[in-house]
Amino acid sequence: MSDAQKTSQTFERYECWRPAYESFAVLAWFIAFGWVSWLYFTERLPLTWCAILWTITLAMLIKRAFEMLKVLNARAALSGSQLAFMTFEELARIMKGHTNDLWLGYGFRWWPEHSQKLYELMKLDWTKLLLPSWLTRLLLKNSELPDEAAGLPIIHGVSTYDDSLFRPLKNFEGGLCLCGTTQAGKGVYLSHLVAQAIARGDVVIVIDPKHSSRLKDNILHACRASGRDDPLTFHPAFPDTGVRLDPMHSFTNATEIASRIRQAFPPNMDESFANFAWMAVNAIAQGLIALESRPTLPLIAKYVKLGIYDILEPLLEKHAREYAPKDWQKHYLDLKEKAGKPPAPNVTERLMVLVALYETDLHHIAPDPAIDGLIEVFRHNREHYSKITASLLPILSMLTTGKLADSLSPTIVDMHDTRPVMNLEKIINGGHVLYIGLDSMPNPTVASTLAGIWLADLANIAGRRYNLGLSALNSRRISLFVDEVSNVINVPLIEILNKGAESGIATTCAMQTIADLAHRMGSLEAAHVVLGNLNNLIALRTKDQMTQNFVVETLGNTYIANQSLSINNRAPDHLSPDYHSGLTRQMNSELEPIFPPEFLGKLPNCEAIVQVSAGYIYKTRCPILVSKR
Repeated sequence: MSDAQKTSQTFERYECWRPAYESFAVLAWFIAFGWVSWLYFTERLPLTWCAILWTITLAMLIKRAFEMLKVLNARAALSGSQLAFMTFEELARIMKGHTNDLWLGYGFRWWPEHSQKLYELMKLDWTKLLLPSWLTRLLLKNSELPDEAAGLPIIHGVSTYDDSLFRPLKNFEGGLCLCGTTQAGKGVYLSHLVAQAIARGDVVIVIDPKHSSRLKDNILHACRASGRDDPLTFHPAFPDTGVRLDPMHSFTNATEIASRIRQAFPPNMDESFANFAWMAVNAIAQGLIALESRPTLPLIAKYVKLGIYDILEPLLEKHAREYAPKDWQKHYLDLKEKAGKPPAPNVTERLMVLVALYETDLHHIAPDPAIDGLIEVFRHNREHYSKITASLLPILSMLTTGKLADSLSPTIVDMHDTRPVMNLEKIINGGHVLYIGLDSMPNPTVASTLAGIWLADLANIAGRRYNLGLSALNSRRISLFVDEVSNVINVPLIEILNKGAESGIATTCAMQTIADLAHRMGSLEAAHVVLGNLNNLIALRTKDQMTQNFVVETLGNTYIANQSLSINNRAPDHLSPDYHSGLTRQMNSELEPIFPPEFLGKLPNCEAIVQVSAGYIYKTRCPILVSKR
């Protein structure tokens, strides 16, 4: 019976770590084989009889040797496997012929039989089951896990099978959650996933809030090993290097610009304030487009701070030339009286007259949505407007001052800046690899804002791809990787997780604990909205109980068999042969987690339990990627 056919009702597990008694039979049959050989060479037995005896003794020797090795291998596997290393070229060779698969690492599929074994080991002093180190080294192709290493070796040792694991990419279209505590190997797994996406030829976008130099170097080595161009990089702390990345370049209408800026609003901003701020930014963007000027972050910040008067006046002048009567200025004094008091000292008399002209005459003849939005902001209470801009301007100022402004709002005609000018749509169409480091530790506010704006831009691109019928089947696949997702999670990312797969975007989100995500989202229920859109899971070592509960619930339950043994005896007080004794053996099954939650906090580094949306569960270990051995 194979491991795949065994169930928790197979009680063979109670004997899988027993002493290898077959070794005595191996020794006996080996002596018997030698004795038959002695009989032949001393001519005490003819060749015919010796051949028959040789066949019997050799067959039994081989049979017993295999049985002995099976027991020894099962006990040797309990020593686990030491951390392994792999070059990018070796990974490329493994992936050869698996262009439509994802490599999960080395390991085995997790069956109820493995759950049963793990529960049994919880009842034992498993250290007494380990073989001597010299014998373990002879039996294992991998070095055993050293005593000083983190985690328990027996978790991976419940199976003697340890080989490359592949699953079709189709299974991972629903999003992938990669979770693990600090130094558990989350970066190792993420580097593997990114390197495979690069090797497949995907468009790769990596958003790394903390700017891991190891991850960045691994992306560079993966690109070179796969024969692709070096990755494009962006980092707010090093604006002189990398590319200039315009988050406002691609849009279908002005509302998309306002929605991206919306991600810059403080998360605790009152909803009514946020709605009006969105309306004000949308009005500014529409006005700039009407004046045939491309909306950029510096321009939007300028008109939010100084007011929309310099946009509204030329737009009204243009509208008056096209639609107003040629003699409209004869009524200048009447319009001035109707205009009322200027809302601010820097508002010109000419602008007040033009506003009155539009409101009294032109609005009925030729209404203009851009002008309507600007006038609504123009007429709004200045005190309320000042309160809103007081919350919004600090963020916009961070994005529009110094060299960061040149990186986010590039001027193509600037001859002194030779950095490439890119945007997400251009990166996707060109099939590039992009690494975005956000520098969240010294400046978390700017990091969160930048991620929000770019994720909103990517969500808009996903919407356009969906409308055009583009997906991973008929266009280039987009692989999005977001490390430390709790630092950057927002509504656009949730939309990408929810609907991005149909537009060819495969998203991987890495995090440490669900508590971090719940803190960012404001509640545990909101965090589960995000987790509900991540249909696949790679769980490394985690100490957080909330995260452990989530992993256990995701993996599901299985029936675990238990047995009890009782001995009864009864003898009379007087001398009599009347003596009774009995032995009772009971076996029952109880529904338990398929992976004990306490072992989630004892996984060795770079080892994980993997759940795939197709219903498969794997126990894997992932080698560390290096440029050369």
